[in-house]
Formats: sequence, structure tokens, C-alpha cells
Amino acid sequence: EQLDARIARAYWFFLFHQVPDLPETLVAGNERAWLRHFFSDWCYDPNAISGDAFEAYVRAYEAPGAVRGAMADYRANAEDVAQDKVDADIPISVPTLALWGAEFYAVGKMFDMEAVWNGMASDVRTHAIERAGHLPHEEQPERVNALLLDFLEGWKG
Repeated sequence: EQLDARIARAYWFFLFHQVPDLPETLVAGNERAWLRHFFSDWCYDPNAISGDAFEAYVRAYEAPGAVRGAMADYRANAEDVAQDKVDADIPISVPTLALWGAEFYAVGKMFDMEAVWNGMASDVRTHAIERAGHLPHEEQPERVNALLLDFLEGWKG
């Protein structure tokens, strides 16, 4: 709703990945370079995802239809936003945990995420994960897991 030049520069990939068929064509056979670009750009530590972990991502995205499936998520944005607007004035009422990488330029550095989530949910816990970019579960798995386990404590059936 507030797209300007600063946000467009940070979210260029979001717009590009919505173009029908072009990302798939350009990524095909180049999954390794595509993933390396984003993992290096999005992580606090550009080498956070490497070795076997990186190779697992490469194999997954080399699978037939995988990149198209990833692009479908971006292409669903218009419908997602339309659905969000239907009940935007009704706060999420279930317990909500919001985690984000404090160091990611397009989220933690660009927006007041605590205020964003407090405006969307009535029972929310928010945590900026330090020393993490867009993928805090990869960069700080112990911290993320500890927060998840704490949040889920008492939910046993």
C-alpha cells in the first residue's frame, strides 16, 4: 500500500518474480547462482547457508516445477492482499508469534515490525532476531527454536 522508490529497490525481487514465465526461464540451469545471490544478500552472514545446507536448497530448486512453485507464491500476492483487505480491521485473535531478522534491510531495518504486528493481532509476541537477515531460522536456529518452544509451551493437548 505504500510502495515508493525506496521500498521498490528493496523489494525488486518480489516484483520481478511475479512476471509470468521470465524468472523460470532465467533461473533454469542457474539455480545455484540465483540461490547464492539471495542467500548472500538476505543473510546477516553472507556465508550462513553453505556446504550441505546450500546443496540441499540447490537440489530442491533444481527439481522439476520447484522454481515455478516458488514463483506462484509471489504471483498470488494480488489475491492475498485482496483477501487481507476484507477483514483488515479485525485483529488476529489467536496467540501469534512474529519473528523476523533484525538485520534484514527489507524488513527489520525498513519497518517497525513490532508496531506492524501489534496493529494486526491482539495477542502477539514479537521478536527481532539479532544477527539474522531474512532467514533467521537458518542463521539463528537455536534462538528461533527456543522462542517457538516457549511460545508453544502449554499447548499440549
